Amino acid sequence: MLWGGVARESSNIESNDKEKLFYKLYVLHNDISADYQDLLRDSIKPFGDFSSLYFINANNFFAKQWNTISHKAHYAKEVLYKLLLTSNFPQYDKIIISDVDVVFLGDVSKSFLEFDINNDIYISGVKMNNPDDFFPLHSWKEGYKKFSKKELESIQYGIGGGYLIANLKKWREDNIESKMIDFLQNNANKLIQAEQDVLNIVCYPKIGKLSHAHIVGNAMWEIYGKSWERYKPNIYSQDELESARLNPIQIHYIGSGKPWHTPNTPKSDIWYKYLGQSPFAKIHLQNLENTIINKYLKTTLPYRIKSYIKRNPMFLLKLGFYMKVINKIKENYEKNRWKKYA
Repeated sequence: MLWGGVARESSNIESNDKEKLFYKLYVLHNDISADYQDLLRDSIKPFGDFSSLYFINANNFFAKQWNTISHKAHYAKEVLYKLLLTSNFPQYDKIIISDVDVVFLGDVSKSFLEFDINNDIYISGVKMNNPDDFFPLHSWKEGYKKFSKKELESIQYGIGGGYLIANLKKWREDNIESKMIDFLQNNANKLIQAEQDVLNIVCYPKIGKLSHAHIVGNAMWEIYGKSWERYKPNIYSQDELESARLNPIQIHYIGSGKPWHTPNTPKSDIWYKYLGQSPFAKIHLQNLENTIINKYLKTTLPYRIKSYIKRNPMFLLKLGFYMKVINKIKENYEKNRWKKYA
């Protein structure tokens, strides 16, 4: 996994008043080989008149902080490079940030051009439609119990990290990058959604709202129904939700089920449609069988035990381990007890 950013330059066409846009795409990475970089550049050759692609090797920056984060889930440390915008892009006053587990179906130019760097906001993105859905703090969200009331509020009313626009002019004025690095270094052990938590906590309340269409989860139709009939308006109006459903700008493959290793994940057909138009299609299909097998092996008990021991070499000396075992036994006991009366 890697992280991609987009910067946009514009200049007036002499023959008319229309604005000519040029897309400069940047990928911050640690291990993309020269051959794969060439293939990626080949993939945008049909759009060479108005786009270019660059690679920035981050040299495993934040490796120490990443190792401290306990809740890594399906993320990779490259997501943390969203915090290093002013140091990597001193030439821009604003920039689009995007995850790479996405497919773009619409143009991002409108939101970028309308983003005013003179407004007193640090970032804009897609907000949680119903902030109350953040609670209760159970399952993967249980770790948020370690956060302060103010930190929880910033996450609850913050934005998703999968697509955002950053005001680099304001970041420089208020030294935001340094504040984010400091927060990461002091709080890495409690982060749940890595960079998203840091972005929201440091930038709140100076956070703007983009249309919901800029991040549409691939599972939305399964969660809320074919017409999103169970998705009720709140932060976003019914018209805004309808526009996102019918005309998504970005399909975001949320969670651990990615189309490249889980072909039956929702909306994977869209991802494969565009993969088929890229020079990576043959390479991916040749390796798909091994990819699926390796993904399955990671779900087996021996692999999970080895992974747990590797992450927690001193687990037998920690009280928390025994508490988890006891709670798991209690949970299974309660489930089996109620089954008798079901």
